[in-house]
Amino acid sequence: MKHELNVSLNQFVFSLSQALDLINPLMADRHKRVAYVALRVAEAVGLSGKVKEDVVIAAALHDIGTLPSQQHVGGKESSAFSFRSDHFGFQLLKKFKPFNMSARIVRFHNVDWAHGGNQHIEGEDVPVGSHIVHLARLAIEQVNRAEPILWQANGICEQINGWRGSILKPEIVDAFLRASSSDAFWLDLNAADLFVLMAERMSFSTVELDMDGLQDFAELLAQMIDFRSRFTATHSAAVAATASTLAQLFGFPESDCRRIQVAGYLHDLGKLAIPTECLEKNGKLTEEEWLTVRSHPYYTYRILASIKGLEDIAHWSGVHHERLCGNGYPFGANNSGIPLEARILTVADIFTALTEDRPYRDGLDRESVLAILGKMVENFELDRKVFEVLVAHYSDLDLARTAAQETALREYRGFMEDLVALDLSGARLAHAAWRKRLRGYLDGQAVLVRDQMVSHHECDLGRWYHREGLHYYGHIPEMHELEEPHRALHELIGTLVDHKEQGRSSAAELCYAQVKAISERIIGLLHVIEEKAAQPVAEQALLSKSIVSGEYYALQGA
Repeated sequence: MKHELNVSLNQFVFSLSQALDLINPLMADRHKRVAYVALRVAEAVGLSGKVKEDVVIAAALHDIGTLPSQQHVGGKESSAFSFRSDHFGFQLLKKFKPFNMSARIVRFHNVDWAHGGNQHIEGEDVPVGSHIVHLARLAIEQVNRAEPILWQANGICEQINGWRGSILKPEIVDAFLRASSSDAFWLDLNAADLFVLMAERMSFSTVELDMDGLQDFAELLAQMIDFRSRFTATHSAAVAATASTLAQLFGFPESDCRRIQVAGYLHDLGKLAIPTECLEKNGKLTEEEWLTVRSHPYYTYRILASIKGLEDIAHWSGVHHERLCGNGYPFGANNSGIPLEARILTVADIFTALTEDRPYRDGLDRESVLAILGKMVENFELDRKVFEVLVAHYSDLDLARTAAQETALREYRGFMEDLVALDLSGARLAHAAWRKRLRGYLDGQAVLVRDQMVSHHECDLGRWYHREGLHYYGHIPEMHELEEPHRALHELIGTLVDHKEQGRSSAAELCYAQVKAISERIIGLLHVIEEKAAQPVAEQALLSKSIVSGEYYALQGA
């Protein structure tokens, strides 16, 4: 068994990109297409080596932070306000050392250039790679896949050029226009495998991973899975700890135990393809929902099998719902096709599901758990020796499970508390940036869309407020108090615009002074909302610490 990996970084990127495509089939291949545009723009800018590689990785994984709360409007992801998701993506990616710089690029990849006003955010320089990924994402969003790509090329270039200075950095726009001047650039976007084309244009680094590095990668993927919902926030960590402890009790070497632990972290990776409402359903699944859930180990296997060195982990994870009698899924494997490592993982997964608390019931007691598992052993579904080891060491395994879940819960709570602060600071940032653009409009240095100035629904803060803001913080009274000053602010700006267009500069400046006062009131309310929003996060996480996975209703005949 191999315990250290020498893997080309593009294999990790490809597997993650595949996982992201499972989330929303409507966006299939979008990550690859954004990565390709980013690569070509990076080349035109003159980037090379590791710097260029970091940009391509960030572009391929730029949406990784949308997993906790997918906001889709009319089948498309809402881009009204993405500060929350960008920071979540940053926190996920930085866990894996080879992605450290790409994580910083993702963190700022939705920041507008704002005529140079956003070169520094939160005391940090915005990387040039962030501006490249920002442009690449916007360019791909303009593509209509139902029409021939060459018909659209000129219009997309005109749109990108129209955002020069206000949204996009001028030098990056120029680089895009140079890179996209050939038909081949556009036709490449419809290529069957864009990662192959990218590999022909650049060499990806080879990374050497010891077990610690492999575990970091596994934890990144596990949090992609589990943090989609507060109900699944600790499941993979518990399965990993239980499986690893079982392997130790079987006498596996430490390195093998850690690989089994990694398989525990990754066994549910294919659940990214399962709608959250299925995973969170409090009741028996319909036949259609159940068939959807059954697909997840197949996707787990396909994603992991693409990484050289993880073939055994892919196999164990892919067959963790197979049964020794042959009535499992997705491959219909039987006794001879299920190795001991996979049998351990299967028992660890079911044991965790039965013992952990769920919103609608407490975890089952020892007697009930052993009765269910024992019946499955008698039906030749589970391995008898694994079951006997579990019975003999039940208390130790339950302790390992609960300790892992407590640790995972603390990390989840920390993630979510950080997101509260980042979300509201992002709202303040969006408002401050908008006010800066308004100042530029008065000074004749910026052009703003009139609707964004006079409509309190169309500015950055307004779009955030009516979509993500009310969704996450509508229970806080100050959130509703925000509506009135924000509406009054834009009415005042309508007057300011009239004065400006009629050449009454002094009157426009007087209006701007009033805008500043109301703006400070809005910022103050956002601070209060942030303080009140942070406290319930811990309580919600504690109340919602377990998995709601409909596949286990079948175990109990519910």
